Amino acid sequence: MFSRRKKRKKYTFADDRVAVDTRISLVFGGLSILVTVGCIIYSTIKGGKISDRVGVLMLMALVMAITGLGFGLHSFRMVEGDNNAKRTSVILSVLALVLLVVLYIL
Repeated sequence: MFSRRKKRKKYTFADDRVAVDTRISLVFGGLSILVTVGCIIYSTIKGGKISDRVGVLMLMALVMAITGLGFGLHSFRMVEGDNNAKRTSVILSVLALVLLVVLYIL
């Protein structure tokens, strides 16, 4: 008479309590730091004689850090998500920006 359908389980890669902007900010901030550290290691191995591609990678890291900071600050306006993840995403993006500014000054 009444058919009961089985509900399909919905698989997700992140918790629903984390805002989407926070996830994007964490990914961009983390990638920015990884690219920057990778460029530093590559430059150290080569003895400073590197191609222009490393400079382009550093500019890409700068853009990712600024974008991550923007998404992180925007995530505070969203209702879902806990504030610890939002703060962590902003701190990670600011850390990437500070690292890039310090490298630019040196």
